[in-house]
This record gives sequence, C-alpha cells and structure tokens, in this order.
Amino acid sequence: MINIAKKKLPLPVIVLLVYLSFCAMSLYTMRGTLAWYGEQYGFGAWFANDVWAFFLGGLIPLGIYELISFFVFKMMTVRLGRQNDVASLRYGLNFAVIAANIVLFALKFVYIAAPLYASLLNIILDPAVTFIFVGLYLWYAFKQNYIDKTLYRAAVTQVMGAFIAVYGLLALIRIMMSVAV
Repeated sequence: MINIAKKKLPLPVIVLLVYLSFCAMSLYTMRGTLAWYGEQYGFGAWFANDVWAFFLGGLIPLGIYELISFFVFKMMTVRLGRQNDVASLRYGLNFAVIAANIVLFALKFVYIAAPLYASLLNIILDPAVTFIFVGLYLWYAFKQNYIDKTLYRAAVTQVMGAFIAVYGLLALIRIMMSVAV
C-alpha cells in the first residue's frame, strides 16, 4: 500500500483544501439558507448569490472540524504516547474528510431535483458518507501501522466517537430546525 503520510503537504495547504471541500459540500444548503434570509429580511440579490454561498458555507464546518480534531488528536497523543504516529493519522484523516466532502458535493446535486427534502438528505447523507470514508481510512491506517495494534481500538474509539458526537448533535439541530421552520 502507498503511505500517504510520507510526503506531507504544508499544514496551511491542507487546511485550505479541507475548507474548500467543506465549501463545496455546503454549497446547496447555504444557497437555500441565504435565499431564505434574503427573502425574509429584504436583502438584495447581492446577498443571495452562489459565490457568497460557496465561501460562507465552509466557515462553520471548518471551524468545528479543526477544533474537534485538535482536541481529539491532542488527547490521543497524551493517551497513546509519542511513539505512535498520531500526526500521520491526523494528516490522513484530513484527506478522508476531503474525499467524503467531494462525494457529498456530487451527491447533493439531488437538491436541485428535490429541494424540499434537503434537510432530510443532510441528516442522512452527511454522516453516512463521512463515516464510510473515515472508517475506510482508519482501516488503511491500521494496515500502515500508524498506531500500535494493541492501542488501535482506543484510537478508533476516539476518532469515530468524535465524529458520531458531532454528527449526532448536527442531526438533532437539523431535525429541530426543520420542524421549527
């Protein structure tokens, strides 16, 4: 297998790629949100355009992802020790999230055909695709021996636990918002 963590891109480039992938993934949802706010509050057409929707759509997901991954991997380094390659695990996880977001962007073209089901599709598609990509990446990291095999269960529990907690909270918020609006 190819070891993706051997030649690393600089951290700002990775963060920019993750941001752009979150922007693409959130484009259609943010378009609808900006259109709704523009209609409700009388903003001009300059407010509800695709460029704003693209760049604004990635800000909050990137902030949440970077904050959660910082704490998860900091705790993982403390818990598992420095002899394990936690930095490579985190580096590769960024690529798994980028790939998941690109696939989600492609799948969300369905929103054009069924705009009323956008909130329901967000609740189902986002966690399912992301869990698949993160799970496949963690299996790959296991094969690459980034973490000692005896400590691998703890690493998977922390990474997947963080994703389950975040997507569970987002699903709850989205369900409440779809019922309230």
